[in-house]
Amino acid sequence: MAENETPADQVRSVMAKNLEQAHAAIDNYFQFVEKSISSSPLGATDRTKAFRNYVERSVAASFELSDKILRAKDLQDVLRIQTESFQKQLRALTEQSKDLSETTTNAASDVTRVTIK
Repeated sequence: MAENETPADQVRSVMAKNLEQAHAAIDNYFQFVEKSISSSPLGATDRTKAFRNYVERSVAASFELSDKILRAKDLQDVLRIQTESFQKQLRALTEQSKDLSETTTNAASDVTRVTIK
């Protein structure tokens, strides 16, 4: 670290480095999960893919929030970033709820169409 860095700059630098390491760890984890899912008999289902997509988007949103907060200029900027992130997450949750509801309705409809012999 440079001598003319402020303590805040040093903390940001350490946090940025930790965030990079977390990104790499999460990437490795998702690669592992991808391999596990693809080898599983359930790996090809739409519900499994949808769930994986929800998790990936949630993790990406968390990293995006962390990145933005690290670059915030002041407390007001941090509050604005957190508010925007919260609103974005609520929209995503609403979308996911609609998707899950539709998927559940379709699955229930498929079950009721099965003929009993």
